[in-house]
Amino acid sequence: MTVLFLPGTLCDERVWLPVWKKLPAMARAYVPLQWANTLQDMLALTSDRATQGEKVHLVGYSMGGYIAALWALTYPERVASLTLLGYSPLGLTNEETARRKQLLAVLKQGKFASRQSQYLANMIIPAKQDSLLPFITDMASDLGGATLQAQVSSTTPRKDLCAKLTTLKCPVHIIAADKDAVVPVASIHQAGSKLPGATVSIVQNSGHMMLLEQPEKVASLIVKGLSL
Repeated sequence: MTVLFLPGTLCDERVWLPVWKKLPAMARAYVPLQWANTLQDMLALTSDRATQGEKVHLVGYSMGGYIAALWALTYPERVASLTLLGYSPLGLTNEETARRKQLLAVLKQGKFASRQSQYLANMIIPAKQDSLLPFITDMASDLGGATLQAQVSSTTPRKDLCAKLTTLKCPVHIIAADKDAVVPVASIHQAGSKLPGATVSIVQNSGHMMLLEQPEKVASLIVKGLSL
């Protein structure tokens, strides 16, 4: 079966490279969500990468976790497993929704560049910022403010999907980082309590960018999810 990898906000395939290097050989495909302008575009791109007549494993990071969950709920018969990294199926809090609306207002004014470093630094633990912040800053700069605006507007708001996810017949694996400032681990534990059939795993000593901070651990947990 093919494993589909979906990236997070303002990320492309580069965010997955450290993890892919640690994975065993497998049939995999990347879903280029950075090409999409709407939520429907994101779901269509996922469908394009899923071979007709074949079940796929979905592995979604952050925003990609939200898209993976929506796609799994739309095509449950086509999903072998669902792995969600750095994404809480509880959806966005009122505070986070308000913060995103403020971000969209800044983006529409073309003023995001002055705040980009602070926004990105929040995704990495302090000990890793010197080594990783230039990498994610380059990726964000390459994708640009228009991509960020399209992604944030397309995925805001996000409803609580926990009740719907309980209807899936496939294994669900949620992976969280213990020091995630974007998606707090408490939110993941709360979501896990509402998904009694799901497996919850915690990556220690990592922030939201766990794919870059702890790629070997993340790879091992993805393999675990594929075999549940």
